Amino acid sequence: MRLWQKYALALVVAALIPLSVTTWQIVSHDVDELATSAREYHLATADVALSAVRGLVEQATAEARTVGAAFAMEGASKEDRERSAKALLIGAQTVDNYTLYAPEGDLLVELRAPRRDGAVMVAPPKALDLDTRRIADSERRVFSSVVRRSDGAPVLPVVIPIRRADGELYAYAWTGVDLGGLSAVTTELSARRFGGRKDLVRLVDERLEVIAAADAASLWQDLAGHGPLSGLTSGSVLRNDVAHTIDYTRDGGEELIGAVVPLPELSWAVIVEQPRDVAYAAVTRAWRTALILGSVFALLALLLGVWAARRLAAPVVSVSRAAVKVAGGDFATRVAVTGADEVARMGYAFNDMARGLGDYRDQLVEETRVRGNLSRFLSADVVDQIVAGQGELKLGGERREITVMFADVVAFTELIEAHSPEFVVGLLNELFTIVTEIVFKHGGIVDKFIGDCVMAIWGAPVAHPDDAQRAVRAAEEIQRWLEVGNAKWRKEVGHDVELAIGIHTGPAVVGNIGSEKRMEYTAIGDVVNVAARLERLARPGQILITKETMSHVSGEFDGHSLGNVDIVGRNRTSEIFLLDE
Repeated sequence: MRLWQKYALALVVAALIPLSVTTWQIVSHDVDELATSAREYHLATADVALSAVRGLVEQATAEARTVGAAFAMEGASKEDRERSAKALLIGAQTVDNYTLYAPEGDLLVELRAPRRDGAVMVAPPKALDLDTRRIADSERRVFSSVVRRSDGAPVLPVVIPIRRADGELYAYAWTGVDLGGLSAVTTELSARRFGGRKDLVRLVDERLEVIAAADAASLWQDLAGHGPLSGLTSGSVLRNDVAHTIDYTRDGGEELIGAVVPLPELSWAVIVEQPRDVAYAAVTRAWRTALILGSVFALLALLLGVWAARRLAAPVVSVSRAAVKVAGGDFATRVAVTGADEVARMGYAFNDMARGLGDYRDQLVEETRVRGNLSRFLSADVVDQIVAGQGELKLGGERREITVMFADVVAFTELIEAHSPEFVVGLLNELFTIVTEIVFKHGGIVDKFIGDCVMAIWGAPVAHPDDAQRAVRAAEEIQRWLEVGNAKWRKEVGHDVELAIGIHTGPAVVGNIGSEKRMEYTAIGDVVNVAARLERLARPGQILITKETMSHVSGEFDGHSLGNVDIVGRNRTSEIFLLDE
């Protein structure tokens, strides 16, 4: 079996197993879970209705306290206080009649705002009994049973203690809260939550009578022992904040699911209902959806399995072929990769590996080339630093204290005139090879060759605390080596090859000078000029050093002063020393 076929089989099996399990879970979805979901929806709907009831009661309480505060206002006449209170009552939205009672319960004053509908307002009691006043004092308000207004609208009587600014009891206020607007709230909520059905949310009081419903004919209907309240005969249980649900059949044979959610502070309850067939319609839809989806996804799983298997296998085969090419040294080979999955990451990793191998090969070639080029001018430790990246080859310079040595072949013109160019070049190459090795041995670098002259520096790019001593040691070793070399050259040239050497120590700017494509590590400054002038002043076999260099090497080398001399390019004289042999 080929790789893509194995992938296809594995993917189809992996897709069909969870698909089958999921389908089974959908079609076997428990009816109780659907009922639970429906009941939770009913409870949430009831909470919305309860919030509206509480909001209405709180607004009425606040308006009643505001009117009472006008009555209790100190510093105003009785007429002004009554006028202010009546103005507030007219502007109130939830109360339309207002009665004040003395702290002893006797009636003080009664106000009524005119009604546009002409309904007769609920009459207040002639006096407030002691129990009502005590409850109002302890709970800050007390509600009575809902009463029926002349137009059939429910009204909730409420008694509120009114106190002065200093907290002293002024009076008790009695008012009737108009509950007529709650029917509109329950009707709108039912239509919005249950697909246009307006009669599925109702409100009952502590007598289990309907006080808010879509149908005005349903108002004041006694539901005790019937419908969703079939298990209740008294509203006393509504004082407990425990909701319950029930399945029942309404008159006419309609099967419903009902939820009863109490409002404990009033002993009221919100009833939310829904037809059973609507609530459980999801069961039928689940069967139908499961069969359709199961068939569709089974087919898709098969098609996608074959397609994905081919797609997954293709990069693996591509990587295998490319690996053979890389093994043969073709590091430019790349795998075409798209996406960001694990197989794609394998392709990216292979490309990175091939690129890394190619870069490493190029790096080795370049490092070999750089080492070959630099080792002709720089010491081995400096070359190692540059190759390792510690001494970066880039344009720029820095100020350093360095020691510069110039060594020049004496009587070079006569040498050229007496011998062929090939002989002269060969002699110089042999001479400068030895000089370069000696410079490297003592930690310096060969800056450049200028015809028959060599320039070497110490202190850059690698500085040592004894760079001046190193330079002088190198100069002395070069002169000593000439004695050995002249044993050969005396026979070939006819006379000794001699060098004049000048050394100076001082500040200079050192770094790579030139362009990015062609640069040269060199030193620029007065120290270079002085060393070059000393080399011209030196006689064959002499090593001339300046006072600055002598101050560094006086403990190791001996020399005697030649006095102060004028050096071209300097505004002051320089004391020079001849190094003793």
